[in-house]
Amino acid sequence: MKIGIPRGFYFYLYPGLWEVFFREIGMQAVLSGSSSREIVELAAPVSETEHCLAHKLFDGHLLSLRGKVDAVFIPRILSMTKRHICCAKFGALPDASRSILAARMPVIDLEINETKQPLRKTLIRFARKLGAGRRRASDAVSSAIAAMEKTWDDRRRANENLPPRERFLLLGHPYTLGDAFICGPIRRKLTALGVPLESMTFEPRRLAPSPIRWCTFNKMYHKLESLDADRYAGVIQVSTFNCGADSVMIDGFRRMCRERNIPYLVMMVDAHSGMAGIETRLEAFADSLRWKNETAENPHA
Repeated sequence: MKIGIPRGFYFYLYPGLWEVFFREIGMQAVLSGSSSREIVELAAPVSETEHCLAHKLFDGHLLSLRGKVDAVFIPRILSMTKRHICCAKFGALPDASRSILAARMPVIDLEINETKQPLRKTLIRFARKLGAGRRRASDAVSSAIAAMEKTWDDRRRANENLPPRERFLLLGHPYTLGDAFICGPIRRKLTALGVPLESMTFEPRRLAPSPIRWCTFNKMYHKLESLDADRYAGVIQVSTFNCGADSVMIDGFRRMCRERNIPYLVMMVDAHSGMAGIETRLEAFADSLRWKNETAENPHA
């Protein structure tokens, strides 16, 4: 059985997990391609106008799988961290997706709620429901979680090898930072400018209590709280147009960076963002910080 996995939203929340999970229980996982202008245009006639760009891209990826798979997998993610909640979009995602697909393709869903039940237990029950035996289900889940943890470890190690004082933190949700259409142009431009980039990572780990009860925002909050101006030259938050959750949190994140004397920039991307505008803003931000640092080191120059 071929299971379609749209390359958007939940795909980036659990990197590497789903492909291994379905393979290990005897199914073939088929990923949609990378995000592109064509994916945006595919979603345009059917996606709600009020959706954020990340959701519109997900709809496009969903439609791109038509005729290629037997069913698509779309989990209902309510909580990724105990006593925290996810964006409301994730709770309605399977139902919203069914309305787009109509009768063209079956949707296999799964509720993930770590406030009620750990991920491992949820996945084992899901594997059993899909027909895997007890031993195979347990082994499949172990392999899938190990693959996800390795992905996060590799990304964390890549960040550790960056220069300590010149790095910029790239802040955002996993599905914005990982998406080729949303964040790809930003990464390429900053790399061309010679800016060392540390990407926010979201590996599962216990965190101290915080006032933020949204899953991914809680991790962003803790990351910003630990930033040191001697190690970070700036923070660039990648957001998407119509993200209601970001609109609530951006001012607070800006204030946290200001208190730590770390420059902060929000890059808002929508379906019509042009490269010229993105490049100009990033060049101005990087140049202003270089000028500031040079002036601080040579005040009489």
